[in-house]
Amino acid sequence: MSGILKINITESEEVLKKLFLDQKTTKHRERVQILYLLVTHQAETIGHLAALTGRHRVTISRWLSQYRQGGLENLLTIWYKLYFFPVS
Repeated sequence: MSGILKINITESEEVLKKLFLDQKTTKHRERVQILYLLVTHQAETIGHLAALTGRHRVTISRWLSQYRQGGLENLLTIWYKLYFFPVS
């Protein structure tokens, strides 16, 4: 089926739920939330994820690309353009 995401999420539903609850910032929670929505089959496309989270499709695509490249650690590293350094 066209439009369905092909991403291998290694974390389980339970791990992602706990990780979501443990996050201290909204920015981190949103990123874990998209993985949780995919694992629980509440969303299957980037458009659906964007509609559920209120984020733009490009933002969701960028986050998923970060996850593909380096897993959770890379996804949860937030880069601030102003200072050019990662903040976790």
